[in-house]
Amino acid sequence: MNLNLAITYAESAATFPAGTVVDHIAVSIIGSAAGSVAQSQAVAPATASVTFAVTVADTYTYTVQAVDAGGNALGASVVGTFAVVAPALVALSLPSAVTPSQS
Repeated sequence: MNLNLAITYAESAATFPAGTVVDHIAVSIIGSAAGSVAQSQAVAPATASVTFAVTVADTYTYTVQAVDAGGNALGASVVGTFAVVAPALVALSLPSAVTPSQS
C-alpha cells in the first residue's frame, strides 16, 4: 500500500529577510500504532507529490515543512492525519491443475 501526499503551495503571509530561500521540503509520516517508526523524505521545493510505502493499515500523522539551507524551519508546518485501511478482500492465485512430464 502507498500513502500519497499531494502538496499545494501558496505565497507566505510571513516575510523573511532578503536572500532567504527554501532549500528543501521536509515531509514525514508516523503511524499511531505502538512501535511505529517515522518515515521522512527531503524533496525539492515545489515538489507536488510525495509517496510513502506503508505496510500497515493505521492512522498516520503527516508533517510538511519548508526548510532553509541551515536547517531552519520557514513558516508554520502543515500537519494532519490520514487513515490507511486494509483492503477487505484480496484475490489469490491458487493451484488449479498440475501437468506432469518426464525429462
